[in-house]
Amino acid sequence: MNGFKLQRMGLVMKPEPGNPHEIEGVLNPAAVRGPDGKLYLFPHLVARGNYSRIGSQGVTRPLSKIQNSE
Repeated sequence: MNGFKLQRMGLVMKPEPGNPHEIEGVLNPAAVRGPDGKLYLFPHLVARGNYSRIGSQGVTRPLSKIQNSE
């Protein structure tokens, strides 16, 4: 893959404190740009007991402005 470069930008999503659907993690969000031009993320949400579901979240600010977690 010549010319293809990845750069770690930092944390994109994290579990919401107290949300039972996210208590064991928010993982591997897929991303899609909607017909409205907005970016939408579809994370794998893990609840207690390894109960999984797919969430959805619209991105309200540019990813380049999200604070680096490292």
